[in-house]
Formats: sequence, structure tokens, C-alpha cells
Amino acid sequence: MPVLGIAKADLEPVLRSHHGNEALEAAFASAAAAPTFLSVLGRYVQFNSAFGPGLANLAGEIAARQGLFRDASEPVRFLADRAAEVASDFFYAAVDEFDDRATPWRDTHRTLAQATVKGAGAFFGFTPEALNDVLNVNPATTEAMKKVSHGYGLGEKLSEPRLFQAMGFHVGSEILADREFVIIDRVLKEARADLVAHLSRTRVEILGQKHDAYYWIFIHTGVEAEHFDAALRGANSALRFYAGRLPPLEVKGHILDGFRHFAEVQSSFMAALAEA
Repeated sequence: MPVLGIAKADLEPVLRSHHGNEALEAAFASAAAAPTFLSVLGRYVQFNSAFGPGLANLAGEIAARQGLFRDASEPVRFLADRAAEVASDFFYAAVDEFDDRATPWRDTHRTLAQATVKGAGAFFGFTPEALNDVLNVNPATTEAMKKVSHGYGLGEKLSEPRLFQAMGFHVGSEILADREFVIIDRVLKEARADLVAHLSRTRVEILGQKHDAYYWIFIHTGVEAEHFDAALRGANSALRFYAGRLPPLEVKGHILDGFRHFAEVQSSFMAALAEA
């Protein structure tokens, strides 16, 4: 009997009806005044900071379920657990979040994002101290971050349905983030080429190291596609090795529920990204 799986075609209905990235593009494109632009950028950076903790937690939750993910083809029952194998495809993206593999020192993506904000603030003539009065994280951003933590199951004792929903939530975050950064990169290069040039040649010092101020945006125009492939592979490994009592079709449904939930969270956040 063929193993039930999730293909990109299963995700297309949600992606076709999704308008969050249109709101993202409009927010960056319409942010003409420097304070407005910096607030939009800052909110987006802050929203992204919720994903690393959630994902690292999810990978641990999966890896700990040795009885839930088993390889029926392994004759040695003692060696048949595949939880770490499933978790590895989710942890793949967490590695970059906490130590980007393409830089010579430990660069967390959070640090790189902070360098982008500080570099942009300097471009517009704001001192670091002045940015305290410019950067405005609105309630919608704070609420979206809470929803991301919930989507990943951070701080919960996850039931099986919630575990698989969290996997789908992560799959959604990766495919939509890939599109998000491509949009931001394109809009900035079209509308703010001078800012892009400035950030690309600027190094911002944080924790004793100088960080490329545009690298956070640049790296995510490619790495998120890799992370999505890994997340989808992980979801399918979870289905392949699932040894619980739920029907496989129900498990797949929970993963797709999580995917839909992330699209809703992202859309809600993007709709309020540029609010005053």
C-alpha cells in the first residue's frame, strides 16, 4: 500500500486564496516617510523573531516521540525509532536561525535582522538613540507573535493532533516566507535602490562583530526555499513513520489544518503591518 503523503498540490488551494503577501508588498511600497518605513521594517523583523524559538521547540517535541515514529521495516525493534530522523528536517531551518552557516562567525538571524534595522536607521539619519522614538511595534504585531508561538505549540504539552498541526504550521511559514523576502527584496531594489546600496556596503557592529546590513534580506531570498523543501520532507517522513492510532488520512488533515492556520495568521499580521 502506498504511503500517504503531502504534495505541493495539496497546498495550492490555500496559496491561491492567500492575500497576505499582497498586503506585505503594499505596506513596504507605500511607506514613503522614513519613520513609517522603519516601523514597517521593524514590525516585520519583530514578527520574524518568534519563529526560531517555536521551531527549535517543535523539533525537540518531535525528537522526543520515539514511540510515535517507528520504522516497520527495521527488524531490530530496539533500533526502529525514527523520531530524530523526522525532527532533523524541521531542525534544519533552526540551525540557520541560531547560527547562519554562510558567515565566518556565529550570526543568528535575529542579530542579522537587527543589523538591517540599525543600518536602515542610519541611512535615514537617525542615531541609535533616536530610533527608540521611531520604531513602533503595534499591538497587531505582538498578537501575531503570540499566535506564532501557539502555532508551534511553544510551552504546551502537545497532543498528537497539535503536534501535526504544528508541523503544518511550519510548512506554511517556510513557503510564505520564501515569497515574502523575494517581494521585499524586489520592492526595495525598485523603490529604494539607494537604501539597498547603502545597506549592502554597510557593516553594523553588534556584540563585537560587524554584520552586513543587507544580508538578512539577501540570504532569505534563497534559503527559505531550501527550508520549505526540508519542512515538506519532514512532514512526509512523519506520515511515513507514524505509528500512532490515528488514521493516516486524519494525520494528514491535521498537518494541512496547521498549514491553513499559518496562512490566516500571516494574512492578519500583514493586513495591519502599515497601520498608523
